[in-house]
Amino acid sequence: MHFIAILGLFSAISAAGSATVGFEPTDQVPLLGPSFLSNFDPTNTDAIRNATEAFPCVIDALFENGVLNKTDLTFAIDVFSAATNKSVYNYYHVGEGQNKTLTAGVLNDKTISRIGSVSKLFTVYAIIAKAGIDVFSHPVTRYIPELARNSSGDSLEHINWDDITVGALASHQAGSGGPTELIIWLVLSGEAQPEDLINITPEQLFKYMRDVKHPVTSPFQGAIYSDAGFLVLGQILARISGQQYKDAVRDILFEPLALDGMSATMPNGSDINAIDRRPVDPDTTFDDDTAVLTPSGGLFANGADLRAAGLSILNSELLSPSVTRQWMKPLAGTGSLVELVGAPWEIHRLAVPTTPGSSRTRISDLYTKSGGNVDYTCIFGLSPDHGLGFSILVGGSTASSARWEIRNALGELFIPAAEAAAADNAQNNLAGTFIDQTTPGTNLTLSVDDDLPGLGLKAFYIGGVESFQNLTGTTKKASLRLFPTGLTSHPQSLASLYKADGTIKVAHRTIKGFIPLKPRAKSEGGKGGLFDNQQVWQNIDFTDRFDEFIFTLDQGKLISVESTGANKTFTRVE
Repeated sequence: MHFIAILGLFSAISAAGSATVGFEPTDQVPLLGPSFLSNFDPTNTDAIRNATEAFPCVIDALFENGVLNKTDLTFAIDVFSAATNKSVYNYYHVGEGQNKTLTAGVLNDKTISRIGSVSKLFTVYAIIAKAGIDVFSHPVTRYIPELARNSSGDSLEHINWDDITVGALASHQAGSGGPTELIIWLVLSGEAQPEDLINITPEQLFKYMRDVKHPVTSPFQGAIYSDAGFLVLGQILARISGQQYKDAVRDILFEPLALDGMSATMPNGSDINAIDRRPVDPDTTFDDDTAVLTPSGGLFANGADLRAAGLSILNSELLSPSVTRQWMKPLAGTGSLVELVGAPWEIHRLAVPTTPGSSRTRISDLYTKSGGNVDYTCIFGLSPDHGLGFSILVGGSTASSARWEIRNALGELFIPAAEAAAADNAQNNLAGTFIDQTTPGTNLTLSVDDDLPGLGLKAFYIGGVESFQNLTGTTKKASLRLFPTGLTSHPQSLASLYKADGTIKVAHRTIKGFIPLKPRAKSEGGKGGLFDNQQVWQNIDFTDRFDEFIFTLDQGKLISVESTGANKTFTRVE
């Protein structure tokens, strides 16, 4: 590794607070969700600037170590923010000799690529946008009655579709597995000739899924990745919309969101801007175009499309804010403590430093979807805690493994950097002392504290009397920290907290940890045993709303704090 690469990695880890050996969870369990408000432009922060400066060095190090194939790969990266509704950072790489794959002679955020199984996310997005999230509870046979009444009642041999819901398919919990035998069955059974496989019909798919497909697990046994299930979901969208899948996603998503480069068929024409690997690889999947497979892994898109789609989710442009939040929740677990499954989100529970440079961590959920078409791969991610998103589009014979390394490099820089930026902003714009000018001796102090999540309530006096007891309901000594609850005076989208202009009110709640704090569970990296003994989420709103504080911010600066329970308003004095 070159010296400059070493410096890049070191500065990245130091500035962004990236995870290192020896990290352990913060003693006080926080609420799940953002630690600090992110109503500021992250591009104006040192943490994000340091991350953007360090990222090329990190990629160069991966090239030099042979982790990434510099010659083979072409990739485009876009990091974007809901605070500004635009890119925070772009990075592009074109391998030596790969220019001939760029149909427009340039790689930018308008360059179209295959997105593989990220298509699944858009299939579900379109279903919810068209039918509402209640459709998750509907049985699949409500929309596709052809799947009912399997030829065999043996649950070991055939999927019982009467037991499977739309939500089970969307969250990989139908036990429907993969469709690898579909092509073989079509040919061997005489259902289709090899030259006709590009035109597999929905009826052929239904017959295979009903009479041939072997179940992998019982419904809702757990999450088992299912390409086959998403072929069925695509046909459910077609039935709900009364259109073919390609027309439904166009009318429901692509046109309303101005996703101009996105399509359900291979882009054609002399003026397209795409990564077309046919000039360098006769076996490329660029022109694989089987309509029935598209809902699972056949869409095309560019970085600008994925940015617009990500912002539409964070900003609740097509869905209501409550439906957005409901959709962005885990629906199943896995064998890992840090990987959960949504519909069809791949949710990573990241341990991020609580404050810049800290070795203590809190949990932040990163919502992603990955995809691959052999020599084309993609990863799409959203961090609701930070109003941040990213896309990674990769082309190359080594694209399948490269996407994970690029994701790791990107995530380990930018997610901790976003957390560090929020902590710095909190120190500069939220922390301080506030007084009630109508009642002598009535004041409170908010702080950002090393190694601890959220804002600390360092002092709380009413009429000259320390009033922590009102917040805890006991005289026991406690550590008190404030966290945003998502309730604001503006529309309740995920991005509402990132509003930078004007005046906004934001609700916070105080969580308490009685001192001495009990150790965290061993499985979390703490010094405790099998169980975690801090039931933070169970101890909110038990003190006549004394734990509620309403922040009023003007142009991002906290100017006053209202204590709901004490019926006092405190204005900033320093």
